[in-house]
Amino acid sequence: MVTKRSLAIAVFAVFVLFVFVSSANAQRTYVLNQEWVQVWINQDTSIDLFYNVSITLVSGDKISWVLIGQPRGGFTITSAYDQYGHNLTAVDVSSGSDFKVNITLSTPLFAEQTVWFTLMTNVPHMIWEDTKNAGNVGMQFTPTWWTEAVVYDLRILVVLPPDVPLSQVKTTEVLWNGTSFVEGRNATYWEKTNLPVGRQYPVGVSFPKQYVQKYDTQPTGLVAFFQQYGTALLVGASFLIIIGAIVVIARKKSYQLPKMSMETLGIRRGLTAVEASYLLDLPPAKIVTEILYSLLKKRAVWVESVTPSVKLKVIQKLEGGDGTPEPAESALRYYEIDFLGAVRTDGRLDEEKLAKTVMYVRDAVEEKLRGFCRRDTVDYYRSIADKAWEQVQQAGTPELASKVFDEQLLWLLLHPDYQARAKTAFRDRVFEPSPFWFWYWYGYRHYDPHPTYQPNVQAPAQSAKPPTIPGADFANNIATAVENTSNNIVVNLEKFANAILPMPAAKASNQPAHHDANCVCACASCACVCACVSCACACAGGGVG
Repeated sequence: MVTKRSLAIAVFAVFVLFVFVSSANAQRTYVLNQEWVQVWINQDTSIDLFYNVSITLVSGDKISWVLIGQPRGGFTITSAYDQYGHNLTAVDVSSGSDFKVNITLSTPLFAEQTVWFTLMTNVPHMIWEDTKNAGNVGMQFTPTWWTEAVVYDLRILVVLPPDVPLSQVKTTEVLWNGTSFVEGRNATYWEKTNLPVGRQYPVGVSFPKQYVQKYDTQPTGLVAFFQQYGTALLVGASFLIIIGAIVVIARKKSYQLPKMSMETLGIRRGLTAVEASYLLDLPPAKIVTEILYSLLKKRAVWVESVTPSVKLKVIQKLEGGDGTPEPAESALRYYEIDFLGAVRTDGRLDEEKLAKTVMYVRDAVEEKLRGFCRRDTVDYYRSIADKAWEQVQQAGTPELASKVFDEQLLWLLLHPDYQARAKTAFRDRVFEPSPFWFWYWYGYRHYDPHPTYQPNVQAPAQSAKPPTIPGADFANNIATAVENTSNNIVVNLEKFANAILPMPAAKASNQPAHHDANCVCACASCACVCACVSCACACAGGGVG
């Protein structure tokens, strides 16, 4: 009788403990400050996935690990780092058709603390025949949806295979927010703010199949029947399947070896001037100044004042006077979109959002440098700045020199002594401005004590021809404009600088191994990629513990 009573008490105690622990966990509240996903579509049916996640524990039990899902089995974990450069332990904890990576944090996350980390993986067999668009292949992607947390800042960048023109790209019903140009490849970009708890945000791309070397097809006929109903019938053929899988893996590994060696050499070409400004170690405020000048050249913003900090007016319609779209080079890049997102309703810039813009440029450049020689790449972009100044100096007339200066402006400003170069280039000639040159009129309007010309912001082509400027005055004006812009970019420069998190340690650039898997479209806790743009995909939510 005593034994049974003791057993009953023990069972009751375990039950109470279970309820208590479950209740404590249920009271845990956390948010996703950012969930940034970059997807690289490779030509061998695989994709590279880069996750950039920031989590804040608002209240409740500590967080020691985070589950990040994978779209299917056979993935390879390349790297995982936090904001302090710690190499995090990332383990494949997949079970059955549930594919996940468990990332153990370097230190537990307690209430009111934030952690930021990245995860890089490679997943094979992700590009499939698009059954709704004849002659196309595609991929559908659903980033993390969290059943316990709101996602404040969701971003998805899908980098297409080489040479795919945007005119031949189709997307799912969710419209993209913009396009970009990454390593000489077109990319589509989506973003969503304040994604509710449990809300999914699927996106997809489809493009002609000739731009990839391989793609997978949907099973039909008996194959489809056996996949759905005949699992038991395939048990007897398991030995042959294992042998076949070994042969396929061996072939893929032998094919991938040359690619691995190629990625460890050479100069990383294709960076923009803004991206090169980070590579050349320009201060964050000057990187932001480069972005601002880039937007001014595209007539996307106008500067209304510069004291006590820069105040902007966003020009919504990026169109020509006749309503036709601007040329392709006027399309906003990812960092320009981020910059515009940092403009508050009063026209001032949000320090923390601006800091995220700089961090996103940094992360994008570091990712693009994987496998390339950094030193040679730095020398290459320094030579571009030198050559740009040589073109200005060698121009035969003031008009040509002024035209080249405007066209190469962002590259010219990367030179550490651009003021002296400007004085040399325009020592014996005047500078001939153009009404289209918003960057110049920004500086001229606010830094010249006696401005004599005001451009027509909305229709610069209708403005009268502006007066010429002596070369020495022009060089001084440029230097003053850049320095004052950098110093006045935000009200609180210290807050802006402190909001920029340290760069994680460099990531390994080895090519992940590829493994076969049987499932066409699998669900995971973070991201889900389906067989094709035309198929649906349901994913599980993300989780912490």
